[in-house]
Amino acid sequence: MSRDPVTASPEETLGDILGKMRRHDIHEVPIVKGKEIAGLVTMAGIMRRKAVPPGTNAMTLAQPAPEVSPGDDLPSVSERMLQGGFRALPVCERKKLVGILSRTDIVRAIAQLHEFSDARVATVLTPSPQVVRENDPVVHAIRLMQSLGERTVPVVNDKGKLVGVVGQKDVAGLFARPKTKAQTGEIAGEKEKLGIEVKGVMRYPVVTIGPDATVDRVAELMLKHDVSSVVVVDGETPTGIVTKLDLIELVAGLKEREELLVQIGGLEEQPDVYESLYGIIRKTMAKLAQVVTPRTLTIHVQTYKAEGDRVKSSLRARFATSHRMYYLTHFDWDLHMAMTGLMDLLEKQILKEKERRVAERKRHHGT
Repeated sequence: MSRDPVTASPEETLGDILGKMRRHDIHEVPIVKGKEIAGLVTMAGIMRRKAVPPGTNAMTLAQPAPEVSPGDDLPSVSERMLQGGFRALPVCERKKLVGILSRTDIVRAIAQLHEFSDARVATVLTPSPQVVRENDPVVHAIRLMQSLGERTVPVVNDKGKLVGVVGQKDVAGLFARPKTKAQTGEIAGEKEKLGIEVKGVMRYPVVTIGPDATVDRVAELMLKHDVSSVVVVDGETPTGIVTKLDLIELVAGLKEREELLVQIGGLEEQPDVYESLYGIIRKTMAKLAQVVTPRTLTIHVQTYKAEGDRVKSSLRARFATSHRMYYLTHFDWDLHMAMTGLMDLLEKQILKEKERRVAERKRHHGT
């Protein structure tokens, strides 16, 4: 953990906290009264509130701080971080703040622990990453990042060769510039933004690694170059991407648990919807547990209007077992049907893999 966290007092305002977040490049700020923690203000929480005046009191935005102590093990804390959607968690002893644990701190531990020196990057990467072309408009990259729930996407040229990366930080300053006067029927400054190409804001050279690299090497590169993602390449072609979130999921997967760790992202807070989706997942996992040992299931939901008032739901999933990773996508006009279809696809993939292993064993014994 980091022992000198940036904090705020209950009397400070949203404007004060946002200033600290920008200056220190952080997403969570503990609210401290005396030496005791009174709550936690997160960037995600601020964004969910929408249109909050800068003068709003910090305690109005604060949420209860998760209980994390210095003696907790990393897999358990990583799981808590994922479940709450946090990028950092305050560490307390008897409600007194003694430090903060961020994704970067966990990545630093991964780089130092020998347990990850044999783990291959193939076990954590997202294959066939979505990319943008260097001549695409910036707004296209922004929409892609929003739809994928990612902070960074690779940039390629017309031949599909990696030439850079573009992230939320690269475009944040662009949209903070003073807006030009709007013409009739035009959003202020929108034409100027639409005209800017990705190659005008992308970063290069890109931090890359080969598919045979180890997880601890990926962590080292993230720390050395201060990046949140590393692109996996075959020659000059991007074949995968690894993010800090992927590494957190890897650590959380090490925890011995009775139930699968499930993360569903991309939806607004809808408790009833979440519960019904979890019900669909639980039925499939009960079947699959007889074939594999489930570890983590991460699903990102993208919903958008496609025809009139009809809403299309597109799901991307990554399912980790004790032996391998499965990736799949599915979509439907109904969210619950999309989840049901996704689980059906997953079950078929795993059963097909089981049949392949059985056939291989039979051939081996026959030989």
